[in-house]
Amino acid sequence: MSLSDDLSTLLAADRVSTQAADLEVAAHDESSCPAVSPDVVVWALTTDEVSRVVRYAHDRNLPLTARGAGSSLEGNPIPVRGGIVLDLSRMTAIVEVHADDLQVTVQPGIVYNQLNEQLKPHGLFFPPSPGGSSDVATIGGMVANNASGIYSVKYGGTRDHVKAATVVTGTGEVLRIGTRSRKTSSGYHMLGLVVGSEGTLAIATELTLSLVGIPHGRQQGAFTFPTEHAAVTAIADMMRYGVDLAAVEFLDRRSIAALNRFQGFGLAEHPSLFIEVHGSPSSVAEVFSIAKTLCEEHDGTLISLPDGRNPWEVRHFTTRAIQALNPRAKTIRTDMGFPISRLPDVVERSYAIAERYGVVLHTFGHAGLGILHALLREDPNDTARWATAQQAKDDIVAFVLSVGGTASGEHGIGLGSRKYVQQEHGAALELMKGIKQLFDPKGILNPGKIW
Repeated sequence: MSLSDDLSTLLAADRVSTQAADLEVAAHDESSCPAVSPDVVVWALTTDEVSRVVRYAHDRNLPLTARGAGSSLEGNPIPVRGGIVLDLSRMTAIVEVHADDLQVTVQPGIVYNQLNEQLKPHGLFFPPSPGGSSDVATIGGMVANNASGIYSVKYGGTRDHVKAATVVTGTGEVLRIGTRSRKTSSGYHMLGLVVGSEGTLAIATELTLSLVGIPHGRQQGAFTFPTEHAAVTAIADMMRYGVDLAAVEFLDRRSIAALNRFQGFGLAEHPSLFIEVHGSPSSVAEVFSIAKTLCEEHDGTLISLPDGRNPWEVRHFTTRAIQALNPRAKTIRTDMGFPISRLPDVVERSYAIAERYGVVLHTFGHAGLGILHALLREDPNDTARWATAQQAKDDIVAFVLSVGGTASGEHGIGLGSRKYVQQEHGAALELMKGIKQLFDPKGILNPGKIW
């Protein structure tokens, strides 16, 4: 029998496909990494089905790559060695809401915005918003990459909110790791290994997440600054002085200009910060006032967005706006993370490197968390320009690593940042490979990723 025929004995036949359109969708994500087609795509609905498919792949030594929405930005779900793509996007159930415990148990295919919409009646939400992809990103994908977002300044990233999980290892074994206790000191932190492992250790089929209450009070604002340095120095000061911000996003002047061209927002084309404060109605006004004062100390000006727009409505389009400047170009990106005190240095050095190589750099992101997205857009058919932009990225990442930072703050390593892993982790990389061997002895899960 063929591979698809075999898999049709494990799943319903209408959830196994070798159709060209299905293979093409599974061949790529939202990165600029080359697409690679799998041999077959299957859609699982339960833990047992995932286990059966993984065990089948293990027994036959077949590559298997789990997939959510495909909205990742580093080639994380691209099946570089073909084989089986196990699509989890139909596993969308909310298994149980534990409202009194501020927790929810879900399947991995549920989309971030859809989950929060269903939590609203309980007065709760899952806070690590993935920003511009919140309407498509699945919880499973967020867990695989340890995603963060606009509210992670206050509430932390995805790993901070995963309490327990049911996972399937590379042999098809089903494990239940973690507990619903708020804290545990029992055993190794297995969840910490699985979250952020990009589906290379195990595939999560159920996840228990901690939630927070929807704030009774919130205040938003936008500030413009004369220079990028002034804007990011204001952020560093707000973090250093402990200003309790829910979100603070940085957009450089080029990103603002791109947004105006893309959506006609009519924004003042200056480096900008978008800020949000959560709390009681009285406390948010006080915290926002402190933030405003610190921004003003760096020549920041509080502005009203045109047509009364929500800052996050504007921020949502940033990546697409930059991409639209040259549709023939592709993106070379990094989502570098670094100590917050080095934010001004990282921004200044990044622009200096881009200028030295003669490439155009856009920077924006969760700067209050010490995460910055640096985007370079070039036509890959111009091999000299593409190589130059790649070298600029390499130099930016090298500087970030030299100040105690990381090549990936939230998007994961995938394919796009593999070259930096040895430099960042050194001898610890061999221990990681040993952990991989324990979870996935034949190396079938998402092969070719991370290293």
